[in-house]
Amino acid sequence: MRRLLPSSPALGDTRASRLLPVHMLHSAGETMFAISLAGSLFFNVSLDAARPRILLYLALTMTPFIVLAPLVGPFIDRVRGGHRVVLMAALGGRALVAILLATQLRTLLLYPFAFAILVLAKIYSVSRNSLVPVLVDEREHLVVVNSRLARDGTIAGAITSPIGVLILNTGGAEWVLRTGGALYLLGMLLAVRIPPPRHRDPGTPSVVESTELTGPGVRGALSGMATLRSASGFVFFHVGFVLKQEGEPLWVFGLVAVAGGVGGFLGTFVAPWLRRRVEEQVMLTMALALPGSLAVIAALRFHRISIVAFALALGLAGSVARRAFDEVVQTEAPHARRGRAYAGLETRIELGWVIGALLAVVSRAPDWVGLAVLALWLLAIAGDRWWSARSARQLEGEVGARTLPVRLIETAESLAATGDRQQAVVLAVTAAETARDQSGSDDPAAAATIARLRAMCSATMDETDHDETVRALGEAREVVDRFVPAPSLEEEHRRSA
Repeated sequence: MRRLLPSSPALGDTRASRLLPVHMLHSAGETMFAISLAGSLFFNVSLDAARPRILLYLALTMTPFIVLAPLVGPFIDRVRGGHRVVLMAALGGRALVAILLATQLRTLLLYPFAFAILVLAKIYSVSRNSLVPVLVDEREHLVVVNSRLARDGTIAGAITSPIGVLILNTGGAEWVLRTGGALYLLGMLLAVRIPPPRHRDPGTPSVVESTELTGPGVRGALSGMATLRSASGFVFFHVGFVLKQEGEPLWVFGLVAVAGGVGGFLGTFVAPWLRRRVEEQVMLTMALALPGSLAVIAALRFHRISIVAFALALGLAGSVARRAFDEVVQTEAPHARRGRAYAGLETRIELGWVIGALLAVVSRAPDWVGLAVLALWLLAIAGDRWWSARSARQLEGEVGARTLPVRLIETAESLAATGDRQQAVVLAVTAAETARDQSGSDDPAAAATIARLRAMCSATMDETDHDETVRALGEAREVVDRFVPAPSLEEEHRRSA
């Protein structure tokens, strides 16, 4: 059996390669689920009848996000082997609910079943994102593995889309759902082969997690990613209503969906190429500007070709932005508990999709008006990000990219002042390690200092007196100051201004 899934040079890790077929099957099942709901909620009823049904459906989709962050994330972090176990449970649950939903598409039970399957979808997404770093031994392989997962998932979705449309036309939405349930079930069976984590995460002080996840890099990446997701939600329903109102055949809807999938697939190649030339935040800004520019063309000439080109651009932009977002989080928040962190971030990103979809359904805007407003919105945000980044570079210089260690050591000193010596020393070690890692230095004196601080963390902190804590924080501050250059007087004046 091992010979069937050899170590992939593209992934560089056999453990991670076993997640690929599981994710492909989930993506194929997800495509079937989307097609079945489109057929049952949208295509087989009039335009006026579709709107209230979709509004109720979108209202139900908001609840899984509220449940996800406070419950699922901590569960994944606490359960031994939780990432793999929860992923398998999510796949199995989706298989069961999809099969049950196939019998209730024309009753009110459709909505609670759809709610359940959406909750399980978000659980799968969080557990998969949390599982990748556990399976990859080398940090430099993370971007490669994330891109490969997205690429193979896109391929699976693109292959499944025409099959799903064919089943919808011949057998109805019920058989599309049953097919999706079978795909989920097969994915669950293959997930058994994913190896368990080699060790249990000892945990991270909450102050470290909060400091990293609220940093300007993560906040900027989250804002850009959420904006693109809200644009996707708006376009999905706005374009869908317009095409239906104009009496376009079903294959046009399928063509637009395939174009978005092809764009996402191309993005898995473009993202690594682009990352070698620009930083992640610039990638996110470019990802906002591209669909904004194409939306202008689609608004001026709403045609099948322009809409397909716009869907392609939006899929490409979303894929590039996702790769950039993942890298920002994994680089700038390495100590955050993965399940909880991804649950919170994914909740905010997906809420953007729901809000965008609700705006499209409620507004009933004409074709060119909706796309024109969307174009102005995306281009305005891209321009604001570009101008903010330009101003930040002028004000911060090289120091601005290295503010995290300084923030961490300042927080450690504040904790020590309140008497929380254990958290203070742990945070000081993190600050020193972060400063050294960012500089790429192998200074033996700094390594020795960090080793002493680590040993201090391993001791019983209740026995550590105040003077020893102050001395430890002083040593950590020296390491931070050694690798993070202090701003000049001119820079201090400009920042305060």
